[in-house]
Amino acid sequence: MVTANMECNVLKENGIECFLSDENIVQLYPMFSSPFSGIRLHLFEKDKDSAEKILQEFYSTR
Repeated sequence: MVTANMECNVLKENGIECFLSDENIVQLYPMFSSPFSGIRLHLFEKDKDSAEKILQEFYSTR
């Protein structure tokens, strides 16, 4: 959950509109994480390549 929030914040700071879904279900009921595919990060298709580049750059500097 921390990773999903961190990635969402990094993308937002870089101008990529995004949001998380199923965050509360996974937090309240961890055993349901698998059927719901965990926490999902949503963004526009047009931003996919930029988002991947931003996150790769973010992780390479850590």
